[in-house]
Amino acid sequence: MPPSATPDHCRLIIEPAPLSGNRNMAIDETLLESAATENRCTLRWYQWDQPTIALGYFQKNVSEDADESWKYLARVRRLSGGGAILHHHELTYSFALPGSHPLAKLPPELYVAIHQPIIDVLAAHGLPVQFRGVSFRSESEPFLCFGRGDERDLIYQGQKILGSAQRRRRGAIVQHGSLLLLTSEHAPDFPGLLNLTGQTDRFQETFLKNLTVDFSNAISQALEFPLESQILTDEELAQSESLEKEKYSTDEWTSRKK
Repeated sequence: MPPSATPDHCRLIIEPAPLSGNRNMAIDETLLESAATENRCTLRWYQWDQPTIALGYFQKNVSEDADESWKYLARVRRLSGGGAILHHHELTYSFALPGSHPLAKLPPELYVAIHQPIIDVLAAHGLPVQFRGVSFRSESEPFLCFGRGDERDLIYQGQKILGSAQRRRRGAIVQHGSLLLLTSEHAPDFPGLLNLTGQTDRFQETFLKNLTVDFSNAISQALEFPLESQILTDEELAQSESLEKEKYSTDEWTSRKK
């Protein structure tokens, strides 16, 4: 395929087990690099093997309003901007798109293109959510992303249940986001979607698997991108392992201040 041609399919990766924050972020960066250099599109779904704070690219590692208990949690810095996310009881996605695709040149529209199918699937599961529709900022932004507001966030009863962030590289773009399903005991101010709808008993492996499949099919249809279930290539595996060891697992990366 010529480098400038839009891919004719999108690779689907569903992680079989939860992974560490360092591993998850290393893979997401690897997928962005593959989009930039190999013209490869990838939709990936994953979870976290322990409660983990993922710092935004520009954030300081500490915050005056950070909860004292958070210092004991795993911590990683992601390559996208925005506020920190406390990843716990959720489903996380990343979508890496090469610069040859028109949506890579329209970052705001990519948020909508991914979020709308998620809205449709959740509605089919009896979980109606909607776009926030307006953005708001304060003089001192909350440390956690779910305390911030963007018009493309998904909300239920005024509560943010999904937010996403992006990073661009040589025309390619990776967008990743978190669907908060249950409240974390480490961030009780942010209720999960299942808490808000009184359906906490639905948080189980079968439910998550069905959601993942349904989300993938809906995104595929919306973007007119056939999906092909695959895994990382040998080159991507090696690159992600290198990034995990030499970048995301180091204090130099996690604790740096912009």
